[in-house]
Amino acid sequence: MTLLQEWISPQYLQLKKIEKFRSAFLGHTPFPYLELKGFFRKQKIMKVLPALRKEMFIRKEADLFQFSQTQDLVSTKSKILQKFRSFLSSPELVTYLSNLTNTNLKAKEIDMSGTLYQDTDFLLCHDDRLEGRKIAYFVYLSTLDRKDGGRLLLYDQLEKVAASIIPTFNTFAFFAVSAKSLHVVEEMVRPKQRLAISGWFHDQ
Repeated sequence: MTLLQEWISPQYLQLKKIEKFRSAFLGHTPFPYLELKGFFRKQKIMKVLPALRKEMFIRKEADLFQFSQTQDLVSTKSKILQKFRSFLSSPELVTYLSNLTNTNLKAKEIDMSGTLYQDTDFLLCHDDRLEGRKIAYFVYLSTLDRKDGGRLLLYDQLEKVAASIIPTFNTFAFFAVSAKSLHVVEEMVRPKQRLAISGWFHDQ
């Protein structure tokens, strides 16, 4: 069994589907993005959730945001999270994602932290641009309803919502970072938790 087969659900490793997902990513508006539900093997991702819950979350509040976040998980002491980060930054996964996104990404050069949004938490409109960032990614570890808030909203250049992603457990979502990649984490409006691992893949 290869590393990809060990971690990724079989349907996402079929060559025909990979080409289909690649076309979907590049064709999506308002900018390239993809939402892959049930992406990781269940027995793997089920271990990540309790491990992340044990991490220390630091409250962050400013005019543009209000949520809690861990330190970069490169420094985690959790063996489960270390293995998960090793997989996400592996040459195998980075090559796979480079192919899906038609982007040259660099193995091992990723940012990765846990985020927790609770009632009234939010993140206002921004584009994620910072030197080296090419693909923003999200591993959702909670399942929310549209009425809960917490959707990832993708904005067009007129600052109107053009697409949205409702967090669902074991969904791997990502988008291309550019001047067009305006997005928001909608305010949480119910007493639920929006738990995720997120960060960025970098270019060569």
